[in-house]
Amino acid sequence: MLVQSAILCLAMNIYHEARGEPLKGQIAVASVTMNRANWDVTQICPVVYAPKQFSWTHLKNNAFSYPAKDDKSWQRAQQIAHQIVNGELSDVTNGATYYHNQTVTPAWSSAFAQTAAIGNHIFYAKR
Repeated sequence: MLVQSAILCLAMNIYHEARGEPLKGQIAVASVTMNRANWDVTQICPVVYAPKQFSWTHLKNNAFSYPAKDDKSWQRAQQIAHQIVNGELSDVTNGATYYHNQTVTPAWSSAFAQTAAIGNHIFYAKR
């Protein structure tokens, strides 16, 4: 049951944060989540739902929370999450624990080292 919950949390994060990204970009967002969780399945949900870490988790409108079962992007996110949790996919971000869309430059980004640029996101790790 724990593993199923972890896969669901990870899939939700992939879906809401990166569903429009290429496969590698979706794996990258999953990698950041897993890096924050130290690749510990028991820590995936706490990482995803930590306050103000991922914008979709603190929206007041829950319309973003539950994708339709037949949504192809949702099915892909679930597949990626399953593969990550089962060790079939590995980190593609070089250890990143943060990212942002390329259209913005958050103040925090200068405090970290850029590790990758994949799709529409730039990835960072502690220096």
